[in-house]
This record gives sequence, C-alpha cells and structure tokens, in this order.
Amino acid sequence: MSPLDSRDQLSALPPILTRRRLLQGAISAGVVGSLLAACSPAAPGGAPSSATSEPAATAGPGGFANVGTLKLLMSSHFVPAYDTWFDQWASDWGARNKVEIQVDHILSTDLAAKNAAEVAAKGGHDIYKLTRNGEPALYHDYMVDVGDLTKQIGEAHGGWIPFGETLGLYQGAWHAIPEYFIDFPALYRKDIFDANGLQPVDTWDDLLQVGTLLKTKGNPIGIAINQKSNDANNTWTGVLWSHGGSVVAEDGKTVALDSQATRDALNYAIELYNKAMTNEVLSWDDTGNNLLLAGGRGSWIQNPISALRTIEHDTPDLAQKIFVSNTPAGPKGRMTSVGGNSWAIASWAVSVPAAKAMLLDYYAILPEAIKASTGYNQPVLNEFRKKPMPILGEDPKLTVLQDFDQVIHATGYPGPITAAAGEVESNWIIPLMVGRAVNDGDVNGAVEWGTQKVQAIYDKYA
Repeated sequence: MSPLDSRDQLSALPPILTRRRLLQGAISAGVVGSLLAACSPAAPGGAPSSATSEPAATAGPGGFANVGTLKLLMSSHFVPAYDTWFDQWASDWGARNKVEIQVDHILSTDLAAKNAAEVAAKGGHDIYKLTRNGEPALYHDYMVDVGDLTKQIGEAHGGWIPFGETLGLYQGAWHAIPEYFIDFPALYRKDIFDANGLQPVDTWDDLLQVGTLLKTKGNPIGIAINQKSNDANNTWTGVLWSHGGSVVAEDGKTVALDSQATRDALNYAIELYNKAMTNEVLSWDDTGNNLLLAGGRGSWIQNPISALRTIEHDTPDLAQKIFVSNTPAGPKGRMTSVGGNSWAIASWAVSVPAAKAMLLDYYAILPEAIKASTGYNQPVLNEFRKKPMPILGEDPKLTVLQDFDQVIHATGYPGPITAAAGEVESNWIIPLMVGRAVNDGDVNGAVEWGTQKVQAIYDKYA
C-alpha cells in the first residue's frame, strides 16, 4: 500500500495540544462532510435555521462583567511573534472590558478537523479564526451574521479588495469578517541559482528545467504532495488553474475536473516529482519544505514568507542567500490559491455583543497586527494595500509581494465560493489526486478518483 492509499480510509488524528490546554475530541479531517451532514439544519437536533445578526456592542464603564469567558480558537501562527502580540492584546482587552479571554492555538493542519468537530457538537469556542477561504460558506448556518461589522470596518478603510469579499460574503450575507490572505510566492537560493547560471523561475516549465538540473547537484526543489499540508492544497490547485483546469465550472455547480487540462497538470506534476524532487515530499506537513530550505539543501520552495522569517532568526547568513519571486505562471496564466483568514462568531457564542465588540476593537489597531506578523498577514482592506506597504514595501526582496493580490483566487474558482467548494478544499481532494498520480503514474485513474470524490460532495449540495 502506498503512503497515500491509507489516507482514503477514515482514521483519527491524535489529540490536539493547545497553547493553554488540551483540546480533546480528536477527529479526522477527511470526515468534514459527514460531520456537517450529521448536524445539518435538516437533521434532528441540527443547527438553527438562521443565525441572526445582533448589533455590535460597545462596552460601557462596567464592561461585559457578566459574560464570563470568551473563548477563541485560531491556528498557531507561522510567525510566532504574532501569537505573542495577539495573546497580550486579547488579555489586555479582556481586562479593560471585564471579560476573561481564553485563546487556544492549534496547528494549522489540525484546525479544519477541530472546526468540524465543534460544528458537529454545536459548541466549544465563541470566536473562530477560519484559515481556509471556503470555511465561511461551509459553516454559514452555524455562524452569526456580521454584516454590521464588515460594513463599518470596510467603510472606515476604503472597502474590501475583491478577494476579501470572497472570504465572508455568502449568498448576500456576511458570515465572517475578512482579515488577511497569506501570500504564496517562491523562495529560492539565489547563490545556487547564480552558481549554475540560472535566472529566477518565472513559469512552471522554468521550474521543471531548473529543478531537473539542481537535483543532480544535490539541491532538489520541494513541494508537499499529501493531505497534511495547506501548502500542498495551494500549490497543486494553482498548478491546475494555471494549466486551464478547475474543480468546478463558472456556474459554481458543474463539476469540471475530468478534463484534458487536469490531465496536463497531473502529467506535469509526475514529471516534476520524478525529475526535481525526492520522495520525502509525500510525507511532509506544512513545515517540510521550510526545513528543506532551512537545512541548506533545498534550492526552491513555494511558501509564505514565514519560512524566510524563521531562517532570518535562526540562520541569518543563510537568509541573506534566499530571495523571493512570484508564483510561477502556467500555459493559461499566473494564478494561485491562497489561505484566507477571517473571523467568525458562532451561533452558540456566550455573548455575541462582546465578541463583536472585541473584533471591532481589533480592526481598529489592525496595522499593529500586520507589523507583528512581519508582513506575513496580507491585508484585504484597500487602505492597507497602498504602496509602499509597511514592511513589504520597505525591503527590496519583498516588494513583489505588494501586488500579490493580483494573482490570487479563492476556492471554487472560476465560480463563486460555495459550501461544496469549501468541503472539497477541507478534504484535500486536489493534493490527494496528485499524490495518487505520482505514486502509480495512472493519470486517468487519478482523475476518475478525484472526479468521483468531488461529484459526491457537489451532489450533496445540489
């Protein structure tokens, strides 16, 4: 059995260790769909038929003294300084407003499963930091309407960029407040490229040629191929799109995965894997490619700039050799999927007014959050994208990232984000399909498998 075959079976994840406590209820990310079906509005004991909006509250002199504990669930940030900053800010906000704040951070790869588990239980945390851009649509029945906040925040900061609106606006209502996307450029060893007379990678074909050469020199490239990595979801979805393929048609309903363009993308993936990578990529989580680059062996990865930030901290001399370039272009254009972060308030929140007040105050100091992330958090409010952007516009290595909003799309492209698109994303269908293809070379079999999985998901929402 190949390393990926077993992932088609349901298996439990180990318990999730949080920063402040153990969160029990281990669950596999591959059962998101069944969890939602079990607690859908049509099922007995399911979610409320609608999560109505409550006005944002501003704490008076007494604060929210009777609220008790407001619990937040979010991923462990890949720039740890952001978590340190946020936890202190949240604690200070709670002290000012007489609310106990509990912030739980878990690994990003465990977050989809944890979110699904709490939706199934209709309880757990009050505020969720969603990290996949399909999740607000996927969980819209379980989150309160936050249209009042998004209107107020948007009007105060020049409105939302188009991608920002895809993060929380679903069927005319806001179920989450967009905050940022995570850019997904290339990081490469300029010294290795220069020593071999190579130019920065501009296209996927360039990467195949460069990677083939550099692997023979002991400097492979690295892209995760499995279900454990958000990076794998983003890269291989981008490869699919840039070859002209897509999961679904523009209508957002018709499954379109079975196409020649998908086969072209998979044939490319097989060749790139065989010629430019090593089999370690089949078992990587989101840290795998970071470690390849940090270890001095890797020549090229596609990853947010958090990898560079870590190396700057741990190995400054190596960091000076690492440069940034745009996401590669394919035959049909330059585009990539990215993680989109947004804030959602659960319909079971202990106090919706307190949750709204906290989020409204957070957006009032959003530039501080961006700086704490050292440029990792790419804002989706127009005001904060004016050039030169803080941090990204100050470092010549990073200026290309100021225009990264021009090459990104949300899950479900070329159609709108839908709950079905969110479920395909959360169940890692695209990287799993790529994994099947590179393991046995059977492109048609991989496409057939992927199409069946996607069709089954879309049929549920038809």
